[in-house]
Amino acid sequence: MVEALKKQGYVEPSPIQLSIIPRALRGESLVVQSPTGSGKTHAYLIPLIEKVDQNLPRLQSIIIAPSRELARQVYEFAKPFQKSYQKLKIRLLTSEAEKTDNTSGLSFSAPQIVIGTPGRLKDILINDYSLDLHGVKSLVLDEADMLMEFGYFEDIDAIYQKLTSEPQTMVFSATLHEGLKENLRRYIKSDFTFEGGDNRTAAEVKHHLVDIKHCGPYEALKRFLKIRNPYLCLVFCSKKEDVKKTFEALRADHYACEMFSGDLSQRERRAAIRRIKENRYQIIVASDLLSRGIDLEDVTDVISMDLPSELEYYHHRAGRTGRFGKTGDSWVFYNADSTKRPLLLMKEGIPFEFMTLKEDRLEIDPVGLAPKKKLTKKKAFSEEEQRDVKIAKANARSKKVKPGYKKKVQWEVERVKNKYRRKAIQKSINKSRAKKMAEEARKGSDE
Repeated sequence: MVEALKKQGYVEPSPIQLSIIPRALRGESLVVQSPTGSGKTHAYLIPLIEKVDQNLPRLQSIIIAPSRELARQVYEFAKPFQKSYQKLKIRLLTSEAEKTDNTSGLSFSAPQIVIGTPGRLKDILINDYSLDLHGVKSLVLDEADMLMEFGYFEDIDAIYQKLTSEPQTMVFSATLHEGLKENLRRYIKSDFTFEGGDNRTAAEVKHHLVDIKHCGPYEALKRFLKIRNPYLCLVFCSKKEDVKKTFEALRADHYACEMFSGDLSQRERRAAIRRIKENRYQIIVASDLLSRGIDLEDVTDVISMDLPSELEYYHHRAGRTGRFGKTGDSWVFYNADSTKRPLLLMKEGIPFEFMTLKEDRLEIDPVGLAPKKKLTKKKAFSEEEQRDVKIAKANARSKKVKPGYKKKVQWEVERVKNKYRRKAIQKSINKSRAKKMAEEARKGSDE
């Protein structure tokens, strides 16, 4: 295993791998929460592969991912191990291929590990009986919060109930809310949870709120790209139509860019991921479909043109950078009309740095969205004061307009106001004196 990892360029384990791999090798069922980019995939792949009986041509482990892209990514991570483990067979079962292609040869040459999406796995493992489930010893639920969000737990239940013995179950998720924990109690009796730090994004990510003032979003993006010139930048938009519009505008301005959203067909999405991973582009414009679990190397900057309605997705966006110990920056564009969601993220404790986008530079904003001091409401004039002000104005006016008459009126009004200010101050002083005398009298009586 060590030699296989060295060949793939992995020399030192991440903190989560140091904690999880020994427990997984002992057969413990685990719930693991850790920021994206912390090495979760290898934390379960390494022990699963190490424990496989290569001489037993029977299904031994099932890995369930919430999307075809994520399932394929796990499969791409697992494939290189087959060069070192000659008898190891791994199959990818998702709807990106025809069902007949998925099931081809399963009856004659069963894989020890299958990786797939819930619906296709249920269809093949339960409805078609294409694989014998008696030898399954391990079950992995990857990106469990996303599995729940997409309503996949019914399919997972169906698969789980067909297993003849209770498997070692390992659950990996960037977030663990109460609803998810309740669902997981059906599969895991252990209460063990690995917390990979308090941040939902890696500590290496720096967060910035950028006030674009009255600049339009696309013009702001162009200015930012010219100033920053990022090595590899992800630009997120919450709406698919905004993704397309931003992408087309960048292409028209001759930027090397790619688009990724739910509007693309499965074939187009797969081709886009391949081109992105070949480092053909400096800029990728995407919907939140790309924010979950997809591993892209060397992303230096993540820009949120706006913030998603589900703020949890901001953490997933920011988690596309600062992965595996590298540093990265997350930039959120806002203006005076869009402060509500940034303020909510600030309340969560995200340490934002405030910036202002100028024509040719990014400037630190010392105030930003810091809470403003409430202005004390000016006390209304009393009826007596209003009357005296009117009299003073009338007396100061002359029937004939003379030089300096406006100043004379203003002086008279100020004189009346000062008179009432002095009265208010004297009243406050008298009140303080009376309070002090009362305290001294009470103290004397106590003695």
